[in-house]
Amino acid sequence: MVRRPQQRRTPGSPAPAGRNHGPLRTAKRPPRRTRTSLVWSALRISTVVLAACTLVWVASTDDQRRRLLVQFGLANSLAQAELTELTLVGPGFRIPLLPALPSAEQGIAARPGGPVRRERQPHRTPEQEPTGGRGSLEGLGRRIGHGGDPCVIGVARNPSRSSEPRPVHRYLDDRGDVVFSDRAPSDAPSELVSVRSGVGVGRFSADYDMDGFTPPLGFRRQLEVDLDGVFHFLADDLRLVGMQPVHLRLRVIDGRARFARLASSKGLQTDSGFYTHRDNLAVVRWMGDTRTRAVARHEIAHLALGNWLGRTPLWLNEGLAEVVETMRFQQNFAIAEAPARRLERLRRLQRAGRLPGLEAFLASTRKQWLGWGNDIAYPYAWSLVHFLLQEPSRQHTVSNLLNALAEHRCRPFDHIGFLNRDYVGGLAGLERDWRRWLDAEAAPLQF
Repeated sequence: MVRRPQQRRTPGSPAPAGRNHGPLRTAKRPPRRTRTSLVWSALRISTVVLAACTLVWVASTDDQRRRLLVQFGLANSLAQAELTELTLVGPGFRIPLLPALPSAEQGIAARPGGPVRRERQPHRTPEQEPTGGRGSLEGLGRRIGHGGDPCVIGVARNPSRSSEPRPVHRYLDDRGDVVFSDRAPSDAPSELVSVRSGVGVGRFSADYDMDGFTPPLGFRRQLEVDLDGVFHFLADDLRLVGMQPVHLRLRVIDGRARFARLASSKGLQTDSGFYTHRDNLAVVRWMGDTRTRAVARHEIAHLALGNWLGRTPLWLNEGLAEVVETMRFQQNFAIAEAPARRLERLRRLQRAGRLPGLEAFLASTRKQWLGWGNDIAYPYAWSLVHFLLQEPSRQHTVSNLLNALAEHRCRPFDHIGFLNRDYVGGLAGLERDWRRWLDAEAAPLQF
């Protein structure tokens, strides 16, 4: 018998007819994604994400990069991001990614009488000498220029100023719209009205200069509302007595280089804002609507306090300016926020024992502030003032202190002894109540 050799059947080929070979079995195919392919996919995705982040970083300004640090949780606040320096370091190379902001000092101004003049390149005067401070040449900070002693100029001589009324013609154009012009139309009847320029609202008058740009619609009006709110808060809400009106100049400059040149001419190194003694001038760099107005409020608060009080205790001067910076002004009221991140950071500092004692802080100098660091000194000052203003009874202490400082303008005055006498429980009670407030009672202010 001859046996036929059996044919080897490949998997999946049809079985010969007449035979029942049972169910067909197919060989297992290899998985579509092995571990190696998954790793390569992850690397490709990471590369794309890294490239996108790099493009965003390169295309952003330094201010935008600092906001990114805050948004991604790499910094607790914009103030902390401003102190951050990022550098890419590798074998044989060192690439700066984000420089720490330069420092400068900040000044309180008194404006002598007389007409407003163009800026000149002055020699550095004693009140323009760097004294340290927030963003000082010796320390870190928020780049707001700090100045010296407002009493160098002497007593305040800043009467509120109003220009003479100027004629303005009001008429209807061809479309029926109301038009105001300093020229009368030749082919339509007009009504002559008078408009004052440079008029303050009771407590102050101001000249505004938008230098190098046209501000967004409504910015100038909101800036006027802010300044009016600052003076109303300081003079009326805090019940200052007998304060003279102040005339000031506010200049907003577009362009970092142009702003830096003007600051340098004043002996300062800052890139957001400063103010000077000689002509009650506050200068702010354009940084967008919200940030520009906040820095302007801070500057104007210092100008008002310097004119009215002369030498103001550091914690009170900076604390009030910080409160004003957080304010939102509306028609009949103002709200000063109590930022949650700032409060939480203060609580952590307190638990870690890093906050100086109250009496030492109240008596501190700018040099001591630099020793503690701006991330401690400024939030501490803000919290003390915010705490004192949150309850009517404590507001009374602030008002009494401000009026006493005004009465002793540019003369020695023991403000710590005054607080110890005026606050119920003295300094020990003040510190105890402040710590209790920080733990559980902090809330926004409303005036």
